Amino acid sequence: MKFLHSVISATILLAPAGAFAAAGQTVTAQPSVTVQPAASIEIPGAKGKFDFLRVDEKRNRLLAAHENGGTADYFDLGSHKLLARVKVGGAVDNAVDTDSKYYYVSVQEDKRVAVVDAATLKEVKSIPVDGPTDAIIYEPRNHMIYVTHDEGANVWVIDPASAKVVASIEVPGVPEFMVYDESTDRIYLNIKSADLVAVIDPKTNKTVAKWATAPATQPHGMALDAAHHRIFSSGANGKLVVMDTGSGKVTTTVAITEKVDQIAFDPKNELVYCAGPGKMSMVRVSGDAISAAGDFATADTARNVTADPKTGAVWTTYTDGKNSFAKAWLPQN
Repeated sequence: MKFLHSVISATILLAPAGAFAAAGQTVTAQPSVTVQPAASIEIPGAKGKFDFLRVDEKRNRLLAAHENGGTADYFDLGSHKLLARVKVGGAVDNAVDTDSKYYYVSVQEDKRVAVVDAATLKEVKSIPVDGPTDAIIYEPRNHMIYVTHDEGANVWVIDPASAKVVASIEVPGVPEFMVYDESTDRIYLNIKSADLVAVIDPKTNKTVAKWATAPATQPHGMALDAAHHRIFSSGANGKLVVMDTGSGKVTTTVAITEKVDQIAFDPKNELVYCAGPGKMSMVRVSGDAISAAGDFATADTARNVTADPKTGAVWTTYTDGKNSFAKAWLPQN
């Protein structure tokens, strides 16, 4: 992820954003959502921006790739405490292996995947690849790791058992974020250089479809709503598109803040969170009714987001140039 410092204000400012209809769908205006500040966890003396943010539901943890801090940072979501900072280098993403006891961390400039023991929170193995890494996921059906080539045009497939790259999937441009949908057994990947979503079949490890994201351009953030067979893809131009995973068509477009890096879908509160520099946009999702639900102030470096499925809290991480923080809010529907 390549796209940016300020301290998060305690005052939450909400403003309804506009929405657009696409493919004949009418978007109905709905009330804005309000949010209340919740937990804040400080990492004293830690500088530099973060990259992707994840939740490990099984262990109730927040997983933060602290790229410019050179660490993978792990937080307990129950006690709201920092558990460990694992020195792996420029971490950009974490994948959770639900079948075993490991986290897989993409370490970009070191051209490798670090294997971290989830019990001890220590690195136990390193898997080299032949280029800088970016987004990473673990696919539970074929038990493989998929990691994108940063600024390249391929996705590496890694067998964690042998700790080796077993395939390289050609994709139609520079890849960004990706998600796996177990219901369709497909990986959906944003292609930021071509305004596309690439659809990957993990059985064959081939790109089997290309879907246009217009009017969203340079798509970065992606989230999955498996229950309603759709994905959300955010363009750097301030457009969030909703795409049907059956047809690949854009069904709805909503205005959000620009230069969003990561987005997250919270089915508990039926909200999509879109993290941009200094601002988080919210989109309300209720059945087929999808509309902008307001923005709230964050920080210039808070360009990542995840939602805790247990509590409904939305989390981001950021630095003020002196210290770093993991910060949460709770939506008030």
